[in-house]
Amino acid sequence: MDKKPSLIAIVINDVIYDQRMIRICTSLSENFEVSLWGRAKSVASIVPQSYVQKRFQFLLNKGPLFYLFFNLRIFCKLIFSSFDIIHAVDLDTLPAAYFACKLKGKKLVYDSHEYFTEVPELIERPIKRAIWLKLEAYLLPKVSNAITVSQGIADAYKEKYNVGFEVIRNCPVSFELASKKNEVKYLLYQGALNKGRGLEATIEAMQDLPIILYIAGNGDIKKELQSLVLQLKLEDKVIFLGELNPIKLRDYTLGAFAGINVADNLGLSYYLSLNNKFFDYIQCGIPAITMPFPEYKRMETEYQCGYLAVAEPNEIKKAVNLLLSDSELYGLLRKNCLIARQIRTWENEEKSLLKFYANLT
Repeated sequence: MDKKPSLIAIVINDVIYDQRMIRICTSLSENFEVSLWGRAKSVASIVPQSYVQKRFQFLLNKGPLFYLFFNLRIFCKLIFSSFDIIHAVDLDTLPAAYFACKLKGKKLVYDSHEYFTEVPELIERPIKRAIWLKLEAYLLPKVSNAITVSQGIADAYKEKYNVGFEVIRNCPVSFELASKKNEVKYLLYQGALNKGRGLEATIEAMQDLPIILYIAGNGDIKKELQSLVLQLKLEDKVIFLGELNPIKLRDYTLGAFAGINVADNLGLSYYLSLNNKFFDYIQCGIPAITMPFPEYKRMETEYQCGYLAVAEPNEIKKAVNLLLSDSELYGLLRKNCLIARQIRTWENEEKSLLKFYANLT
């Protein structure tokens, strides 16, 4: 039997919680010997998978020196590792991956989970952004094989760098939907707790809503959000669940009344996004309150399984109250979710991924 080609995938976050990479590595492990490398950002144990997982610890975990040390360490590890392909996730892992592939004559796949140089954290820091833009301008035109999460991001990169990106959407693996009853009716936000995700507006809207909000995730503004909850005396209505493993997170999603997926237009990365949570809500059969950005408007036009609202307290409040009061509308949206969940699955996206890799090898 022929030996499978070896593939190393690199992320800068924790391998336990990156649902996109869990799906990608699981799918590719049928045809490749796959290793997923990332950071140890929590004390949680690794969940066994069909591929190898490595978590690296660093003394620094943010700032320019961290990114430098991360890439230097990963580059050195790659030089002394055997691989045929590197799957580099986002611009912050690309330098190590590119130069290792260049030096060893191996193939590189670039996987852009976001429009990296257009994230709010960089837009507000022009000097740091200028450095990343120079790095992007140097490396991106040299990339021959690339994938991303939405057509909008693919089109933007094509226009700027004339690099073609295959679109592999962040759809979840399908599963049998079982009825789940909860004593408490709640909204759910899942994902990173970062600026621009509409979390402040959602928390403010909770002051006048007869429902609980669960927030599942971690991020830069968690403490600020917790302070806002205390300031507004919403401790009993806004519950922070922390970062959950995918199985436990799905359990919370299944029990939710509706999902929250609103964001501010703080840059092209958000504006062109098509994120995990949008499809996770659909797969769990719950309508979502979603921002009216192009990719989401396109999906809502096609499936009509959610309600579009901008990230403002009054608009979020209006949307939630409408879903709570109009049982006919809510029932229609939920019914449409049950239709869309049969189509927007990882099993369908996986076909494009495997075809992409078949052409690569």
